[in-house]
Amino acid sequence: MCHPPAVGVVYIREQGAVVRKRGGRLLIEKDDQRLAEIRLRETDGVAVFGAVQVTTQALSELLDRGIGLTLYTRTGRLKGHLVPAEPGNIHLRLAQYRAATDAGAALLLAKAVVQAKLRRAAALLSDYRDHYPAAALETAVRAQLDGVDRAEQAADQATLLGVEGAAARSYWTAFAALNRSDLAFDGRNRRPPRDPLNILLSLGYSLLLGEIRSLAEAAGLEPHLGFLHQPDHGRPSLALDLLEPFRPAVADRLALTLVNRRQIDAADFAQDLRPGRGGRLRLSPDGFKRYLHAYERLLTERRADAPRGWRAALADAVAGLAGALRSDLETGLPAQTWGPAVTPEESGPRQISDARPLRL
Repeated sequence: MCHPPAVGVVYIREQGAVVRKRGGRLLIEKDDQRLAEIRLRETDGVAVFGAVQVTTQALSELLDRGIGLTLYTRTGRLKGHLVPAEPGNIHLRLAQYRAATDAGAALLLAKAVVQAKLRRAAALLSDYRDHYPAAALETAVRAQLDGVDRAEQAADQATLLGVEGAAARSYWTAFAALNRSDLAFDGRNRRPPRDPLNILLSLGYSLLLGEIRSLAEAAGLEPHLGFLHQPDHGRPSLALDLLEPFRPAVADRLALTLVNRRQIDAADFAQDLRPGRGGRLRLSPDGFKRYLHAYERLLTERRADAPRGWRAALADAVAGLAGALRSDLETGLPAQTWGPAVTPEESGPRQISDARPLRL
């Protein structure tokens, strides 16, 4: 079905549906029946899952209005996206290439990403400490905050990745302790995710990655050239860099909330018996619908840790990096002070005295 919020991204999952244009609206139809009607002026983006057809006229209207279209598999794996054609900003991309190929500049930018991620991981764990007095939780909060300090001192990419990896091991141990549902969680796994909680985590990361890639391209950045994630064939390294700080803040928090409140439970998962699927677990259509509603609500609601909403924070992080690189075009210096904005509420139970300022 189609699940449109008042303002935001429209998600279309009804298999066999057709998306058509009529005036300033999108019509979602199937078998000559109208399923939904969407005002384009209230739409920030459109996401389709699986066998959903979008007519050429609808595509053209979306692009004319600057509205991106993101395509996912039926189970939520990102396939690609269409964004409006923009004048090429070769100078911005040259600045990005220069920063990515300058070991010192790339390391500084990678540190900002890792530190923001660890602060947000500490904030998530800290939010649960009053109600989940587990020793692993205290240890993990300290590990994230100590990781911020250690990341600052990292002399190279390998050391920085080691810092991140050590913090992640402690984080996922604590994450398992926060799971009060009947769904087993023995740690992070993927490609494919093998249990319900990992399915929810991977789905959240995929949705966020789709939004970030679209934002990066619209800003004139090269989504495949990052600073923390090394370039590789088919890997959107910059988008993955920008995703890191939003993993704990959005996808991890949402997965825990949904399973702990029993809004999604074991009954929402079943083996996929289609040919070539190997009987892997998948989220049911109704569970998928509830997940998307919760995801959209989390991204658009205003919170102490996201005063304008997490979707606005995604856009700010991308725009901030582009702005920092443009500024460096004028100064001739590599971007050294950019980082995804972290509010005081996200800094954990103590402030990091030697943290570098984060600029957007």
